[in-house]
Amino acid sequence: MKKFKLVTLVLLILVIACSVTLVGCDLLGSNPGGKGNKQATGTVDLYAINDFHGEYGKLAQISGYINAQANNPNTVTLNSGDMFQGSMESNSNYGRLFSQCMDIAGFDAFTYGNHEFDWGLDNLRSLAQNSATPFLGANIYNWNANNKTWGDFAEDLAQEYIIKDMDNGLRVGVIGIIGKDQITSISSQLVQTIGFMDPKLIVPNLSSKLKNELNCDIVVISAHTGQETFLSDKSWDITRYADAVFCAHTHQQEKTIKNGVPFIQGGSYGSYVSHVQLTVDSNGNVTCDDYSNIAYNNLSGVNSFTKDRVQMEIDNSNSRIADEATEVLATLTGGYLNSSTAVPRLVAHAIAEYANAQGQDIDLVMVNNARNSLQAGNITYTALYEAIPFDNVVYIATVSGRDILNEAKYDSNSIWRVSGTAIEYSDIKYYTIAVIDYLLFHQSSNRSYNYFPSAFRSGITPVALTKTGVDMYNYRLITRDFLRLQGSIVASTYTSDANIRTNKNLLEQSVTFD
Repeated sequence: MKKFKLVTLVLLILVIACSVTLVGCDLLGSNPGGKGNKQATGTVDLYAINDFHGEYGKLAQISGYINAQANNPNTVTLNSGDMFQGSMESNSNYGRLFSQCMDIAGFDAFTYGNHEFDWGLDNLRSLAQNSATPFLGANIYNWNANNKTWGDFAEDLAQEYIIKDMDNGLRVGVIGIIGKDQITSISSQLVQTIGFMDPKLIVPNLSSKLKNELNCDIVVISAHTGQETFLSDKSWDITRYADAVFCAHTHQQEKTIKNGVPFIQGGSYGSYVSHVQLTVDSNGNVTCDDYSNIAYNNLSGVNSFTKDRVQMEIDNSNSRIADEATEVLATLTGGYLNSSTAVPRLVAHAIAEYANAQGQDIDLVMVNNARNSLQAGNITYTALYEAIPFDNVVYIATVSGRDILNEAKYDSNSIWRVSGTAIEYSDIKYYTIAVIDYLLFHQSSNRSYNYFPSAFRSGITPVALTKTGVDMYNYRLITRDFLRLQGSIVASTYTSDANIRTNKNLLEQSVTFD
């Protein structure tokens, strides 16, 4: 009898002890610095790149550097997005080359950026499913465009996190997220079935899961969004749930410490590799020992075998597009064309000429900024690709004068007038324009058309400009063919603000063209 009572007492003590332990685990969720029920201590080095944008000239060197770090013990290597879109060398194979090179480099994880979606969801699924590198996007959820409701996590596209065990016994969890408002930076017709939930609805629970259920000693956020997204939002404090935050998207070289948590971003186009060193002590506290951006020219200890292997992949891929890439489309004289006004005006002019040739009776063309400038001299297709790397399709749409004038006032948008008709600031006066899909189909963060909403209530369905035999005759191809026909162009045609076809201040006036 006494033996039975003793056993019962022991069981009761164990139950109480377990209850206390569970409460302690819950409390750890508000203190991610606490240890995940492990006794390991030590240091972890984390390396990351961001916003590479198809910069193939630096890919081999950085891949060799990342691989050298990945082969060191107690290291995690990350990529925070916008890796593929930006050069002919990457765009021509829809990111497959760069995805293969990420695998060779040995990245532990890749977080989606907004430009990864530029070629559609099917392409992303293919890249993710055929890559050895996990593609992360913890806040990418299915979306019902009809009733504007969220579905389940988009597991066919992304993973929520990865866990990596270090040689020193520490366990690191990495959560990948993308800024919720970056859905507005993607042509909306490409992402009608998915959306980006607010990270503050996702990160706390995942951080708690990694710490408390999966025994991670360190939780890292790889975020395709700028640090101000987190630091300026007073509704939550990400430092309660992360020990380090790698940022992206804004192309800034930045580093900040808040509440002991480093926020870091390494510029863009391979300019820097970001490095963070974290140490876990015997009490489970995580401290930042170092956070710095290492300039490309200062990378040392590169794995030459990996570098050469990546370079071979690049060379083999580029050889297949060499003739197309080096084709001289036209000669530019009288100066260069800047990316903010002159290149867009050239593009708009090219679209106007093609629309007219197709029998379209339009009032004007509208496009937005280019990525790079065009230098004086020979314009190759590679140079044009780098200036306008996106695959924007041009649509003929019927829109209100109010929408036209509202959009024309932004410096990011450029025009080319085709008719001299004055544009009235009116909701009931409609005009026919040629406009790129990004602007026409642009939606706000609540998924409502907000640049040209009149196009969807005019009763006239927008129609894409096409070309026989071409699957997607985008604005870059239209501009390429225009330059081929011209043979030479003069900078002043697109740089002069007095050009009556490009002067937005004259839109509300009737004009006569020579």
